[in-house]
Amino acid sequence: MAPKFRVRPRREQIVVPCTPELTSLLACFATSGDLQHKAECSAAAKNLHKCMETRPKSGKGRKSEINALLSKIK
Repeated sequence: MAPKFRVRPRREQIVVPCTPELTSLLACFATSGDLQHKAECSAAAKNLHKCMETRPKSGKGRKSEINALLSKIK
């Protein structure tokens, strides 16, 4: 009998908020060495901070599975 092959469904692409702002801040750190963002990287740091404040919050967090596990013990 031939083996049965299964194809996994495609996962949704993960959307990470504030990616461009974080990338520009890290690039600024790498090029200037200004890790305390006092001079060259202050604008990039402010943009990231503003994005993190205004980003939409996720609807629900990860649900604890402890109750489901405890119900199996009974």
